[in-house]
Amino acid sequence: MNKILVVDDDLDILTLVKIALSINNFSVEAISRWEDIPDKIRSFKPDLVLLDVSLGGADGRNICKDLKHTDDTRHLPVVLFSANAEMGNYLEDCKANDFIAKPFELSHLVKTLRQHLN
Repeated sequence: MNKILVVDDDLDILTLVKIALSINNFSVEAISRWEDIPDKIRSFKPDLVLLDVSLGGADGRNICKDLKHTDDTRHLPVVLFSANAEMGNYLEDCKANDFIAKPFELSHLVKTLRQHLN
């Protein structure tokens, strides 16, 4: 079972995404605090990170850039998501593997994540 770490400071979205991914046979850890990402990656060892761009006090693009420039996490696929569809224009800058605009269809989310896990 593939493991997904979901990071979003909107607790409603976090809960919905966790339930939706769990139903689709993913093992999911969901966190709302960006500061907890390094510890959660070490303990959960996700196969992919689904990361909101706009986190309270942090920019998911910068977090992604840090993950992609760190030896222990550079291999991890990172999919950014945001209600601001323009954020999808910055994938190359932060080395994200993909972008999903909110709101999204569940089928599109699952399909996108599976593409980056295979």
